[in-house]
Amino acid sequence: MFLPGQPGFTAAAHVYNPRFDGVLPTAVARPVDSIDVRSALRFTLAHDMPVRARSGGHSYAGYSTLSGGVVLDLRKLNSITVDKHAGTATVGAGAQLIDIYSGLASAGATLPAGSCPSVGVSGVTLGGGFGLAGRHFGLTTDNLVAVKIVTADGQLRTVNKQTDADLLWALKGGGGGNFGVVTEFTFSVYPLPASAAYFNVRWPWSSASEAIAAWQSWAPHTTDKITSILHLNSGSPPSINANGQYLGSAGALPGLLAPLLGVRGAVLSSHINLGYLPLQLLLAGCSGLSVSACHTVGASPGGTLPRNTFNAKSDYVAKPLSSAGRAAMVAAAEAPGSGALLCDSYGGAVNRVAPTATAFVHRDQLFCIQYYGSGSTAAWISQAWTRMRPYVSGQAYQNYIDPTLKNWPQAYYGQNLKRLEATRERVDPNHYFNFPQAIGRGLQRSPPPRVTG
Repeated sequence: MFLPGQPGFTAAAHVYNPRFDGVLPTAVARPVDSIDVRSALRFTLAHDMPVRARSGGHSYAGYSTLSGGVVLDLRKLNSITVDKHAGTATVGAGAQLIDIYSGLASAGATLPAGSCPSVGVSGVTLGGGFGLAGRHFGLTTDNLVAVKIVTADGQLRTVNKQTDADLLWALKGGGGGNFGVVTEFTFSVYPLPASAAYFNVRWPWSSASEAIAAWQSWAPHTTDKITSILHLNSGSPPSINANGQYLGSAGALPGLLAPLLGVRGAVLSSHINLGYLPLQLLLAGCSGLSVSACHTVGASPGGTLPRNTFNAKSDYVAKPLSSAGRAAMVAAAEAPGSGALLCDSYGGAVNRVAPTATAFVHRDQLFCIQYYGSGSTAAWISQAWTRMRPYVSGQAYQNYIDPTLKNWPQAYYGQNLKRLEATRERVDPNHYFNFPQAIGRGLQRSPPPRVTG
């Protein structure tokens, strides 16, 4: 337990994004197992104290901290156990992605998830979990088969299709912090790919519109073994490139990338084979570093990566962008300021799941746009987002959670919102787990229930 004024409190209180360094909780608790989490929640419930759970602390809106309440920092719940016979892995709720990739690789297995190494498994899973194996293996949440969770009645539950199929459905994309504190996840995992390759294609800025057209026609429909991201980067001049991961031999990439390489001025600047774990380190920005070094400074022993001040918003695109839509993207990148438009390719395994089969509704979209910038970039991001309004679907990615988004319930959850609200009413009728974009935010809180047992 860390309290204000004690050694280590400030570091324990801070999340990944320094924008939120001024938000300081009343206490930070670091439970060591599920029973500890249950005990801590029973205490906060009994004293009607607001609480937030934190896995990796990467919430874009800073929702894994709060003022005047208790943070449950789950970093010590970081075990990773593989059951080869069942084809599953059980992962503690505080495990970080680079450790999961490493731990699973040592057992000859993998799980689709994101590229940022210090993101925690809880946030990425509960909000969906796009990554560069997603078009082949699906979202992280698509591979979730069971959880242990402490709910607002202070009970530790095992949730799977047999015990509570509806709550499991809600946890598969319904967003972090809405239904309780998950302490453990069980996933289906896959044999470690025998071959994996990285690629990067660059174009001159004068070909930007043509490159966008080629990428959006190719990326959601190419072989599922390729997942890619299109980058439009501001600057003088701006730049455009597409990179990604191919679960196969690099020798096949020139042919597979032909639609991109046919754009005027295209250069295949990189296509290399790596072992699967070294490739995840490269994608994480940790090429040449050990797994222990591929963590945030001060958050994990041996970590060397800096914290990052950033802002972001998101959109989805359901139909190919017209020439006007592509021109809007180009103009956004050319505007004064600093930032990037990052387009994550969907299709493949992501879109083969029906929109209502899990709480993650964004199954009929071609790609997701993330408007991202480090430092003081909020104005540039807002302008880019505004430019794209006529050309996007109105949906937004709940894992790129956006405190400025007005109609966020529909944007995040769409046709699944009513079912999510009903599930929330059932498992947390007093709306104890609360934050500015909690499902059922309009509910009036009642006094917490008496916790027994």
